[in-house]
Amino acid sequence: MQEELEGATQLGDDIIKLIRKCVKCRFCLTECPIYEASDGWLTRGSSGITQSLYYGILYDKLDTALRDILIQCTTCRSCEIICEKLMAGVNLVEAIQKGRRLLLEAGINPIKEQQKALELLQQVSNPYGTPSGKRTLWAENVDIPFVHNVADAETLYYVGCTTSYDLRAQQIAISLAGIMKTSETAFGILENERCCGDPAFMMGEEGLFEMLMEENVKQLASCDVQRVVTSCPHGFHTFKSLYPGDFGKGAKIQHHTQFMSELVVRGKLRFKDKGDKSIKVTYHDPCYLGKHNGVYDEPRQILDSIPGVEVVEMRRSREKSLCCGGGGGRMWGEFAEERRLAEIRVEEALDTGAERLITACPFCLQNLEDATKTMDVEGKIQVMDLAEFSAQFI
Repeated sequence: MQEELEGATQLGDDIIKLIRKCVKCRFCLTECPIYEASDGWLTRGSSGITQSLYYGILYDKLDTALRDILIQCTTCRSCEIICEKLMAGVNLVEAIQKGRRLLLEAGINPIKEQQKALELLQQVSNPYGTPSGKRTLWAENVDIPFVHNVADAETLYYVGCTTSYDLRAQQIAISLAGIMKTSETAFGILENERCCGDPAFMMGEEGLFEMLMEENVKQLASCDVQRVVTSCPHGFHTFKSLYPGDFGKGAKIQHHTQFMSELVVRGKLRFKDKGDKSIKVTYHDPCYLGKHNGVYDEPRQILDSIPGVEVVEMRRSREKSLCCGGGGGRMWGEFAEERRLAEIRVEEALDTGAERLITACPFCLQNLEDATKTMDVEGKIQVMDLAEFSAQFI
């Protein structure tokens, strides 16, 4: 056994030990969105991806071919969930993430679009390349304060890169800020907010991730708040699971669905009955909110509390929810698939008869809305973030 590991780095050893637990039952392929979207290509499914990594390390084949296999993974965690239920509970996503880091350390860079995003992340603290000084422009027209200017601020709203810079996703921030004002929450945003580091971590650039993490930990230590609320499940997961436990001096880390649900329970957020016809909606569970962090009930509790809203579930929901295709660094790159995952998901939403497809992630919002355009069904179903949809009823 030890002979197999000769010449491998410690990181390579760790990956081998993880993947060795796999019994090759391939049950994970039945849940893997990439396997489904790739018409059965084994190396585009969770088991095939990890086995490719295993033998790539053993036979010292760390090359661009292996990279192109690893970057297919959305890191949605569907494979791990089915493995926990039926088999050995192998941490397949962790192995893939470590594999990306191993490739980078071996001098195999990500694909061109991802490499550009990492360079921009290092230069201007966001993967889109927009000057950092323009990060809070969205807030100027809606009178959103900086947290250090708010006396007794209890909540820091960490907006995130996509929600700060993308014109469509800015509606999430504007809507959530309006909800915070309506509920009389003492909140503010950071004047010099930077990326949480999720794209760097997902693409294997651990050094850049640690640099961003250290800067964020230092900045958050200066904010005396009770909670940090994020709009993006990826930022939520990064702060909650990848940052040190005392991040934010023990402040509660919440996704905005959790925060809003808490306001509803406390009676601080009440929705008005618009008095017109019932609106049928369906909710898409973002992977990093649901599968990675178990937040399933809170979004539905919010929707159930809005008068005149009927919630219908898609064929696949909660831990069975189909990934939109944007996780794991895939927002920066194009990938060959028989059918885009977001299009399959929109089709499932249409099958419910819903008028609105609600989600709670800026990546999901972008991918699902783009899918309605490529499928020419914009007039049949509208994609909205939960904060954006809810704000219409206050």
